[in-house]
Amino acid sequence: MVDLFQLTSDIVADTVSLALPGLLWVVLFLVAWERGPFAESIGFGRKSFWLLLPGAILATFGLLPIAPVSTDWVTVSFAGAIFPLLVGLLAFGRVAPPRSRSLSRLLVLLAVEGGLLFLLVLPVTAGLSHATGSALGLSDYVGNELVVLAGATAFSAVVGGVALASDDPLARRVAFLVALTSAVLVLTFVASSAIPGVGITESFPFFLIPPVGAGLAAAGLARRVFPKEEGFAIPTAFLGSTFGVLLGADLLRQPPLYGTGPSGLYTIGGAGILDLVYISGILAFVAAYLGHRALGRDWTPVGTPVLPIVLPPITRLARAFRAGLDGRLSESLHDSAAASRAAVEQARGLLGLGPAAEDRPWQDLRVPGWVVADQANLDASARVGTGDGREGFRSWRTARWLVWIARDIGVGRFATVGARISAFLVDLAVVTLPAVAVWAALLLTMPGGFADALSNVAFNAAIFGFIAWAFLYFVLAETFWGTTLGKRLLGLEVRERTLATPSGLSSLVRNTTVLPLLTVVGIGVAIALAFGLKAGTSTTLTLGGVALPVGILALVGVLSFVLGGIALLGVGAVVLIAATSERQRLGDLWAGTWVVRRLPETPSGDAVRAGAEGTRAPPSPPGPGPFG
Repeated sequence: MVDLFQLTSDIVADTVSLALPGLLWVVLFLVAWERGPFAESIGFGRKSFWLLLPGAILATFGLLPIAPVSTDWVTVSFAGAIFPLLVGLLAFGRVAPPRSRSLSRLLVLLAVEGGLLFLLVLPVTAGLSHATGSALGLSDYVGNELVVLAGATAFSAVVGGVALASDDPLARRVAFLVALTSAVLVLTFVASSAIPGVGITESFPFFLIPPVGAGLAAAGLARRVFPKEEGFAIPTAFLGSTFGVLLGADLLRQPPLYGTGPSGLYTIGGAGILDLVYISGILAFVAAYLGHRALGRDWTPVGTPVLPIVLPPITRLARAFRAGLDGRLSESLHDSAAASRAAVEQARGLLGLGPAAEDRPWQDLRVPGWVVADQANLDASARVGTGDGREGFRSWRTARWLVWIARDIGVGRFATVGARISAFLVDLAVVTLPAVAVWAALLLTMPGGFADALSNVAFNAAIFGFIAWAFLYFVLAETFWGTTLGKRLLGLEVRERTLATPSGLSSLVRNTTVLPLLTVVGIGVAIALAFGLKAGTSTTLTLGGVALPVGILALVGVLSFVLGGIALLGVGAVVLIAATSERQRLGDLWAGTWVVRRLPETPSGDAVRAGAEGTRAPPSPPGPGPFG
């Protein structure tokens, strides 16, 4: 007999599980693009969106090995845990400035709370849990729940009491986040369970309750905790839910699984973009956002002012065109003049020239006189405004020519395709050769053949460790030095659009697009090495009358796959670099970064201005155009 209730429940659960990620991503997108200044002020701008969605998808195989435990290895997923945690921590740095104080306090408090609760639920202290449950006539399981509930509540009460006594806004905000995290921790621990061979699970609809509750609670209490900055409730809900699930499920539920079955990798956030840690944070974010909206609060940016996003000149030009089509002709004129000025400022920065005088943006650039005159006429028209569609379109077309000329002046600073390929190959060798040495040492010391090598936990951990190490090499080198070893040898640097060294978030975003290639290299080269060292030569295959070892043939096949994967992924990046006016690959477009040639320390004027002279084709006769 069919259980209609169970069948309906299963259908609803499956539908929600399939639809939920997409719906959450849509809200993230709308917040980042439709509420741009507000989203940037709370730490969830466009770069955070790129990291949490496409970046996390590309990081599916990015696992960071932590340590061996018993016969297993513990790893952390970039997509399912590290990326959401980093986004949340960076956002909380804006919620409770200064970031160095707020994050250090938060991490210490959560480490203490998590450590104490971990000790209470360890098997070696099961007697305490058993005694607690027996005294109340309850099972050991319920006793553990009560221990966690009592411990988290007491810890939050102590932290909150100290924060209120100090009357420090930073302490109050940190304490609120700790309390929110503790609530999610307890609810997640109660609703989750550890299944050997599967991991940590939480059934529908119980996994929705902690993050949704955290989001609504944060929005409801925002006026008390964040007076006049209620928008900060949204990132606080995100981080509180993320940490709560991390501690309540992965820290307190996962350890009993270690050493209970065949050796394997146990991964925190292992389900990637479908993991409870990842989904819960975004779910809390959306719940807090909807609560903020339902309470009628505005979308004014909060906290310390955020530097405005530096838009490419071509984007400004596109906005001017759309304004003209909509009949906002004076706005189109203003945007056109702003686009041409932004383009020439960008060219000056790329050439190493300082700011120009307000009325002479093309100063020190060897351009024809009509360029200077066109800019002056465009600026004058923008100040006056117009209601004539012909004038609006003519001004936009003038701005387009000026943007192209400025682009041609500065384009020589961008790294060529050949230089970028060479630099990347050097960097790939730098990160791969040490990994090959580690893999070879493991393969030569482990017993068994090829199949045994592929199932060896330490060997698999070393493969994923290479992917993580190589990714972090690019991220950290570009964040702290603005270049990598390969780029430095080729005289290249990574820069933001302001020509500053990229931030950590920018470096993370731009390098997520390298992760698929690193995955192909790591897995392919490791398997090829295992073939070469473990497959043996006893089995042969006759081709054209020649007996060839199967292991060697397999080695050649795997290496061909690796080289083909590198070529296929590399061609896409090369095509994009060659097709974009600023020679950007996909990661650069997401992060708003460039790869540029390093300027000499004290460049001469002639060297800076080399190739600065531009020409243009004569404009076509001014017709009515699309503006009217």
